[in-house]
Amino acid sequence: MIATITLNPAIDKSIIISKFTIGKTNRARVDRIDPGGKGINVAKVLKQLGCQVITSGFLAGNNGRYIAAYLTEQEIMNDFIVIPGETRQNLKIVDPVKKTITEINEPGAEVDESYLKQLKDKVEELAAQCQVIVFSGSLPPGLPDHTYKQLILLAKERGAQTILDTGGKALWKGLEACPTLIKPNKQEVEELLQMEVGGGRLLDAADHLLALGLDVVVISLGAEGALLASGNQKLRAHPPAVEANSTVGAGDAMVAVFAYGLERGLPLAETLRLATAVSAATAAAHGSEVGDIELAKNMLHEVKIQEI
Repeated sequence: MIATITLNPAIDKSIIISKFTIGKTNRARVDRIDPGGKGINVAKVLKQLGCQVITSGFLAGNNGRYIAAYLTEQEIMNDFIVIPGETRQNLKIVDPVKKTITEINEPGAEVDESYLKQLKDKVEELAAQCQVIVFSGSLPPGLPDHTYKQLILLAKERGAQTILDTGGKALWKGLEACPTLIKPNKQEVEELLQMEVGGGRLLDAADHLLALGLDVVVISLGAEGALLASGNQKLRAHPPAVEANSTVGAGDAMVAVFAYGLERGLPLAETLRLATAVSAATAAAHGSEVGDIELAKNMLHEVKIQEI
């Protein structure tokens, strides 16, 4: 079984505005309203892949109840800790004319330390049952930067493999726990290492991160694919050409496939190929919709894997 931990889930609302203009009145059409948050998006993809998955973290208020009801309806096991306040709503503004996506994300409900203690107990319990635990997304207000570090260490002590997908200080502190795999994007790597990583420096950045004690580093590059680095492999994935309708959830789809690959002991090259295809299928979907897994499988032969 695989567990996903979402500390700061959200309702993802996607609206369409042609010729979106800042400072003006814009007429919008609601495209989709989806339960979201990175770990929840990962769980949706894992469900499509046929995995047994359970998702946990913090939920609050009416939005939190909506997310829990949705997951139950989708037959995705969920065991969240309920906190005071209201789970946030994130707004995605899609402009089909300018071909832009503007994201406006709320901070989320504040989490008291007593609820963090409950989550630590939950992570210990899940780590005893799950081969892989995915920790992803931003930290909500009230939690210290080292939160992921503490949770990853607890999971590792009980034998679970761990994946971390976050950014900023939460990523930097989380690296101290040496998760099995991380999946930052190029911008997050540049912020983390305080250096530009274009061209040949991408490999240098991956080597620098591996030297911190990680097993696998995957740097997602959007429409340019991804770079994977481990102790004995360097692989570059080039995705199939798709019309990107939304980038929301494409990185989460990639994380989901790597969790799937770790759980099943798949070779890294095979996992990277599938991850790239599922990520591309998700980019072709609308809003926070999960990519079509059958479409992804049909695109596998179009994914080019280059050994570096």
